[in-house]
Amino acid sequence: MKSMTSIRRTAFMWLAGLMATIGICAATTSYLLVRNEASDFLDNQLRQIALYVGDTPSAPAAGRVDGVAHDPEDDFVIQVWNSVGQPLQQSDHSIAVPRQQTTGLADISAADNNWRVYTLVTPDRTVQVSQEMSVRQELAANAALQAALPIAVLIPLSLLTLSWIIDRIMARLNSLAFAITSRDAAADDPVPTDDVPAEVIPFVSSINLLLARLRALLERQRQFISDAAHELRTPLSALQIQIDNLRHDDRDGRFSQRLSELEAGIGRSTSLVTKLLRLARYDAREPAPAPGPIDLAQLAVDTIARLTPLAGSRSIDLGITRRDEAVTIGALADFEIILDNLLENAVRYTTPGGTVDVAVEVAGPEARIEIRDTGPGIAEEEMPLVFERFFRARPQDSEGSGLGLAIAKAAAERQGARVALAMRQDGPGLVACLVVRLVSMKASHKFPPK
Repeated sequence: MKSMTSIRRTAFMWLAGLMATIGICAATTSYLLVRNEASDFLDNQLRQIALYVGDTPSAPAAGRVDGVAHDPEDDFVIQVWNSVGQPLQQSDHSIAVPRQQTTGLADISAADNNWRVYTLVTPDRTVQVSQEMSVRQELAANAALQAALPIAVLIPLSLLTLSWIIDRIMARLNSLAFAITSRDAAADDPVPTDDVPAEVIPFVSSINLLLARLRALLERQRQFISDAAHELRTPLSALQIQIDNLRHDDRDGRFSQRLSELEAGIGRSTSLVTKLLRLARYDAREPAPAPGPIDLAQLAVDTIARLTPLAGSRSIDLGITRRDEAVTIGALADFEIILDNLLENAVRYTTPGGTVDVAVEVAGPEARIEIRDTGPGIAEEEMPLVFERFFRARPQDSEGSGLGLAIAKAAAERQGARVALAMRQDGPGLVACLVVRLVSMKASHKFPPK
């Protein structure tokens, strides 16, 4: 798999490489120029000393003076000869630098050292000033380093500044990314471009265009589902009327079983159409009904009462094990839809003879309505898909459209509640949980076991 490319890292590496190259070139150039200038300065110093000694009848001897800090720059060997080549004066008799015959600069080797020599030849005498090459090179190098050091120090400082600038630039992109990822899935407004860099605006505009196309596609899909569901309700209602007429005419009951099967099929189709219409309304972000106080414990009892016939037909023990008194604010119709779907799902998927328990518990500022069944549960790899539309977990031999949990989640989101599913830890089965915020609560009490 190809690794992802980081714009920040790429920009930093390129700019850092460019700045480091420029800095190194500038430091090297400064070093070379200053070293050459220092060498020229030292050559001119040799020339000035020779001229001074040549104009002075008695030349001072160069060397170290006691009590004065020694400067390597003062280490010169000064030699004076008369017109016939006889030595007149020499600053250091231990060092013999060969006499040069012409005026000018020269590099020579003598006394196990390399020397830079300036010779001044006049009609009456010859003056020669010598300096060790190692001393000259050290002096020139020190001067060059002092000139290049500020540039060398500025290189890492520039890289730190560059990193800070890139971080500031990328922070604006991170803010844009956060604004996009934190948007609600049903948000209709485009991504704002107020504080977006000009170079990124075309990209954001492309995202807005894509979102507009997606919204249009989802709207067409929602409208199609809504229209199809509306169109199906009429023929289904007509079929139900015809079945009622046939059952009325079937006095001897010869077609009773077939009519019952047909009626059950029409009932399932009608239920599916109703659920599709309900989902379409949620997708359209229609305003919720007027909110009011809801007694969650009573809501659980009423839901159990509505589904008791279905549980009885499957020999399922359905009841409530705990009922903490709690009140929340919301649309009763939405909360009835949520619990109806969660509880019906538990009853339908629990094997005959099983148990479905409902508990209303208060925990701090929230209340939890838990529905525990003894069904087969859901495979771990299918758990992230349970709230997808038309998804039915294995085994799929029970009746259902795969829309109940999707509707429950949509209704919960509209009411600011949460719906979650998990496997039971105390045995086989599933736990469906509705979590809501409380507005008031009373002292809790437990009902005795069934």
